[in-house]
Amino acid sequence: MGLALWLGALAAPAMAQPRPVDNPVFTVTNVPVDASAPNPLQAREKAQMEGVKRAFDILVRRLVAAEDIARITPPSDPELESIIKGFEFADERTAPGRYIALLSVVFRPDRISGMLRGAGIPFVDAASPPVLTIPVVRSAAGVVALDEKTPWREAWGNVAKAGGLVPTPLLRADATDLKAINPEQAFVGDMAALGRLAERYGAQRILVSVATGEPDGPFAVSGTVYDFTISDKLTLAPQSGVAADKLIDAAVRQRTRLEEDWKAVATLSHDIADAVAVVVPLKDLAEWVNIRRRISAAVSVRRVQVQSLEEGRAIVVVNFVGTRAQLDKALEQRGLALVDSGGSLSIVMR
Repeated sequence: MGLALWLGALAAPAMAQPRPVDNPVFTVTNVPVDASAPNPLQAREKAQMEGVKRAFDILVRRLVAAEDIARITPPSDPELESIIKGFEFADERTAPGRYIALLSVVFRPDRISGMLRGAGIPFVDAASPPVLTIPVVRSAAGVVALDEKTPWREAWGNVAKAGGLVPTPLLRADATDLKAINPEQAFVGDMAALGRLAERYGAQRILVSVATGEPDGPFAVSGTVYDFTISDKLTLAPQSGVAADKLIDAAVRQRTRLEEDWKAVATLSHDIADAVAVVVPLKDLAEWVNIRRRISAAVSVRRVQVQSLEEGRAIVVVNFVGTRAQLDKALEQRGLALVDSGGSLSIVMR
């Protein structure tokens, strides 16, 4: 159902963005609404309420694990009004007694968080670091130029605009990008060329998403995520027989896999809070700056308190939410490991 809601939101010809600038995790964009009533004004009001309910459903499926969705009691109409910060219609069309549009809703993070905490449901409250996405098309003639307008690039462009837990900005494919990497290097995953892009965009991860086939399809779709934080890569599940008019579905599935991986790390039990004292072995100040930045960026970490900074080591207290296992996963994602060193805990580079 979550995928169906995604696809419904992406099926519209134009992608509108809400005016309110807020936490993108709690913003749901481009929900299609279509309502009928005795007059257009009543149809618009009906569409608004139905659209907000759909947006809330999309938000819940974004924030919590699938097994916890049934534990959430749908809010009443007055409760819905209290948890909304703002909304906007786009691409409005009216007919006698009918209203069609796209609805974007900004929810109040504090109200949503309080509701989920009150129900004792772990949830995600932070977006993943962006994953730079390179849509690549390969045909019998070879790999298509990265700056060429292809249906695969268009599909990913729509997915990137939809918002969600994992921002997937597209390679701009401007002159600087095309100098840093060529289509064949992107296709084979040339780490030196991809590294140049990672540095330019400040990206920790890059997704090379490949659609192989002729212009009319069908396509075989594959993808590899290159993680420069931990010097590793993840291969996404291949998709075969993808029709040309279903490329957006394939892109959504790849994006959904990225989101599920992020949720596995970032879905936290916010009613659990703890702290651990750890030793950070160091070679120099530059390494300390790097490691502290990584610790602070771990999704479950709320505060890093420095107890002492000595030659060869730092002693810090890490305050976090969720379980120790979740802290371990969050640090691992940042290229760090929490290890037991002779009765004391240490954080080291992996």
